[in-house]
Amino acid sequence: MTKVREPTSIIEMAELCRLSNTHLASSDRFDPNTRQTARGVLEALSSADFYELDEGVTKASDMMFEAQFSGRETDKLTLDADCRLPSTVCAFWAPGTKVRFAQRDEALPFLYLAIREEAGTFVYLVSPYFGALVQGSYMPEVEGAIYGPDEGEEEDKYERVAHVLSVAAMCSILNQPSFTKREPVGSRQERRAAQRSGGYATDAWHKVTWNIGEEVKAKLARDEPVRCMPLHYTRGHWRRAQEGWTKVTQRKDGLWYQWIDGYWSGHPAFGIKKSYHAPKIGDAA
Repeated sequence: MTKVREPTSIIEMAELCRLSNTHLASSDRFDPNTRQTARGVLEALSSADFYELDEGVTKASDMMFEAQFSGRETDKLTLDADCRLPSTVCAFWAPGTKVRFAQRDEALPFLYLAIREEAGTFVYLVSPYFGALVQGSYMPEVEGAIYGPDEGEEEDKYERVAHVLSVAAMCSILNQPSFTKREPVGSRQERRAAQRSGGYATDAWHKVTWNIGEEVKAKLARDEPVRCMPLHYTRGHWRRAQEGWTKVTQRKDGLWYQWIDGYWSGHPAFGIKKSYHAPKIGDAA
């Protein structure tokens, strides 16, 4: 059995995935569908923007997942505009991210590969240790536009929906420029080596961290006292409205309501306030 190698950066993880999918695409040992999927992964990786998320950002993604998606039935859930992909093809990876399969004793590292198409954003698990697995797709600002393969047990369906919504949560964090900053991953030599080996663009590699520091704390404390509170997420909700307002709906009680999208408040420089309800998804089917 192949020994599992722990990647140390998104550059190394992408290279390991490229090598494994090159093998899958070229070997006659695998069926045509597997080889075709591997070729699609190679094409997507060569044009992707790569995001390595540090621990603080992944914790906030988990918090956002709980705040916006927990306890909701997917056929009634609408993802807000911030869940859009930052670019057409994105790969997301955080150190220590793993998935476990029943037939393997140890958990396996993977990255999320997300591709924006006309029919929605499609999410895959990609790893050096198994073939790419489609998890489903989502489309922001469309009610119930969350899809996933219907095969397997209910637990399998739940896990696929959780992976799809995890990517949406990551995008929501990445699309908050007032909270995060992006820096190049690795040295210039490492990025050039990745370009030579896999055809990646040298500017495709990003490390995402909080824009936390004494300067940020001082500026917020001085100029924006209303935001000097821990980062927290407010779920979307209805509020009473007038008929002529934008984004209004007349509900069953005959009154007019306006939908307020979920939003972030505060700043991670002052901590992160977690949600208080259990991280559950409603019906995943």
